Amino acid sequence: MGKSNYATELLSSDNIKIINNKSIELIKLNEKRKKIETRILNEIDFTKIENENNNIIVYYDQNINEGLIGIIASRIKDYFNKPAIVITKSNDLLKGSARSVYNYNIGRVIKRALDTKIISVGGGHSMAAGFSLQEDKLLDFKNFLRQDFINQKILFSNIFNYDYEISSIAFNKEFFNEIKKMEPFGEGNPLPTFLFKDLKVIKTKILKRKHISLLLKSKIGYSINSISFNSFNNKIGEYLLNYKKNLNVLGQIKENFWNNKNSLQLTIRDIII
Repeated sequence: MGKSNYATELLSSDNIKIINNKSIELIKLNEKRKKIETRILNEIDFTKIENENNNIIVYYDQNINEGLIGIIASRIKDYFNKPAIVITKSNDLLKGSARSVYNYNIGRVIKRALDTKIISVGGGHSMAAGFSLQEDKLLDFKNFLRQDFINQKILFSNIFNYDYEISSIAFNKEFFNEIKKMEPFGEGNPLPTFLFKDLKVIKTKILKRKHISLLLKSKIGYSINSISFNSFNNKIGEYLLNYKKNLNVLGQIKENFWNNKNSLQLTIRDIII
């Protein structure tokens, strides 16, 4: 958001007034960032990306804030379980940020693109990278990625793995607080994904013709408020809206803030019929 000096001042100061002021400013900026991130994600046509079925997703939008391209790339990567690159315009150059999955070294690819002068500047590691390139090199860059993927002979699966199978009883604040003790979550420490078995869809609500909000109920009577992002027009959404039998659900437990209230919500990653 262009205010990185706020964090520097906060961490380097022993003045309580400065610490309080910068903390408040950073919280405000983070809330603003969340709103912009949500707006950008809502504008992305996830169905189109899914239908294109590229092994490496390259998304270009010249209007995305340069400071958010890494976050957006991470969200796309998480959704499709594929390497994702988001590119925006920055003055006379294009700037990109990449996030990858465990079996595709994106840092190596960016280094090779730099060595062959397809990009102007770039670097990173196996899971994340950043770079700049001339606009007239964008098509060359995409072709380079496709060819590199073919050369590596890597197989991707859009099937999500899970960390643990848990009972619906564990969907509570006490267990969520235990999960939070493992923070911060990121590339090397992902938010755990859980398997919940034998859940029945009780009611659903379509949000902005993109997302599905729903209530799931277990055999022992526990209710789980859930959401499935960008699923209205795909197979997951079709089952959530129409399937009458019990489902096995893979999801992540998160906190949802709505109408000045915090509540737990299961973010659905995949379902097993």
